[in-house]
Amino acid sequence: MTMTATAPMTAALTADYVNPVISATQSVFEMMLGCTPKRTGLRLKKGPEPSPEVSAVIGISGRAAGTIIVGLSREGACGVLERMLGTVRTDVDDEVCDAVGELANMIAGAAKAQLARYELSISLPSVVTGDGYLMHYPKNVIPFEICFESDIGDFTIEVAFTS
Repeated sequence: MTMTATAPMTAALTADYVNPVISATQSVFEMMLGCTPKRTGLRLKKGPEPSPEVSAVIGISGRAAGTIIVGLSREGACGVLERMLGTVRTDVDDEVCDAVGELANMIAGAAKAQLARYELSISLPSVVTGDGYLMHYPKNVIPFEICFESDIGDFTIEVAFTS
């Protein structure tokens, strides 16, 4: 299910940005992880909230600017590595972080392809780990949080754009 053009819009984000990220997330999970994620929610974030244990952050620039963040639990992040490479881990290490960063890179790249009219560039992923850290956005940016469930666990995608 995608966001429709009749849904409420904000200056920070429109359906033009969210729908490609939802589509990219679903196709990358199916192709690279062999699981079909189901979207369970979509909401505007009101302010900083504690983040999942592992988050990959990708910066976006071009005719629009923003951020895509893939957030997973420890178990979900380890599941990404196992599904991608067959390597089993129970704790987050460099390989798990690399796999989560690559997953975010593939999602952002696939979304970028659908947003070609904005002539976007994506940054290298940065991976943040820990318990209860907060992600802060510029004052004029209101991110959307897209919630999913999947075979590797629940996860979120945060999308925040300005144009």
